[in-house]
Amino acid sequence: MRLRLINVGLRGLTLAIKFFFIICLAVYLPPEEVGLYGLIAVTVSYSIYFVGFEFYTYSTRGLVAKPKNDWPRLISSQVVFFGIMYLLVLPILSLLFVFGHLPLELLAGFLVLLILEHLSSELMRLLVASENQMLATIIIFIKQALWAVFFVLMMWMFPATRNIETLLLFWIFGAAFGIVIGVAPLLKLDWKHSVLSPDWKWVRRGIWIALPLLISSISARAIFTLDRYAFEAFNGLALLGAYSVYMSIAAAMLSFMESGVFVFFYPRMMKAYKRGELSEFESAYKKMEKQAFVCLFVLMISISFSVPFVFSMLSERVYYDNIPLFYGMLFAVSVFLIGYIYQYALYATLQDKVIIAANVSGFAAASVMVVLIGHCNSYWAVTLAMIIGCAISGLIKYSKWKSSRPDFGFKF
Repeated sequence: MRLRLINVGLRGLTLAIKFFFIICLAVYLPPEEVGLYGLIAVTVSYSIYFVGFEFYTYSTRGLVAKPKNDWPRLISSQVVFFGIMYLLVLPILSLLFVFGHLPLELLAGFLVLLILEHLSSELMRLLVASENQMLATIIIFIKQALWAVFFVLMMWMFPATRNIETLLLFWIFGAAFGIVIGVAPLLKLDWKHSVLSPDWKWVRRGIWIALPLLISSISARAIFTLDRYAFEAFNGLALLGAYSVYMSIAAAMLSFMESGVFVFFYPRMMKAYKRGELSEFESAYKKMEKQAFVCLFVLMISISFSVPFVFSMLSERVYYDNIPLFYGMLFAVSVFLIGYIYQYALYATLQDKVIIAANVSGFAAASVMVVLIGHCNSYWAVTLAMIIGCAISGLIKYSKWKSSRPDFGFKF
């Protein structure tokens, strides 16, 4: 229990620092550069799905069911697969810079950052699968918060560092340092000959299983990625700066919920379901659902009251003058998170097709609505489309989970 409290406390500190960081960006950088940071951040986050192929959805299930002696060969096979994906995907992503959607001078930093962010994400998943959540939390703190603290100090002391290029350097260092710290437990495994003999049969099977889930994930997260590009097209880069700040604060709830609630329960749920231990599954699910709703409520209330006060003190009035847009973003992310509760339940019970259908439906609805609403109100088009898309996706997940529980013998 003590470790759990420390874990949650560290995740809460990470959330607070991320909030402080985005406010500092609003203070020290012009809205246009804050908007550019938002575009880079979501592009990195979204690109991880393509280079990672959502392979972890297959590998995690396989690893938790196997003894640690089998882990080195499977992990090394996974790393070889990722190397191939880098060679295929990175040149395609570079076209965003070549065709002027993002500054060409940031291309090298973007590619290095993407690889490091992806590897650190995969490392955290391996630590969670091995039930080493505390170290996973430390990595999250390093790669999301620690470097940001040092960068803010640099901006405060040295005005010349107030630019995107320096920000990327600090971000790269944070991701790399997180990997160095987190890889220690894996080095204790027996890696003899594992790198020289990848299990291609295991990889091929994983590709076919992960492909539908990749489609699901890129559909679900596209709502929170392409929204930046759509908003810029409708309203310009300066207002995108305010939008990016709002979304960064609202999306911090997602990061906290994933790392502070869901990560503690879904491995237990998967193991219990695979072993047929329905009472254990019920217990873990009920705790996850309850804690998720309580945590979401507390976060929404805290952020709703604190953020307007902070924005009112900023010299750039664009952040306070558009505060209704912030509440819209907060509501959209909250709707998405409620659907996430039932997605984890469906994922643990291997109902992947339902997740795919729900996420694709939500993205399709959001895409249609942003075009329709955009003709009438470009300012609110993206936000309202996101709310509608997340609501449709969440309702599909909830209705399917509610109807499928008796089929699995669950009494709750």
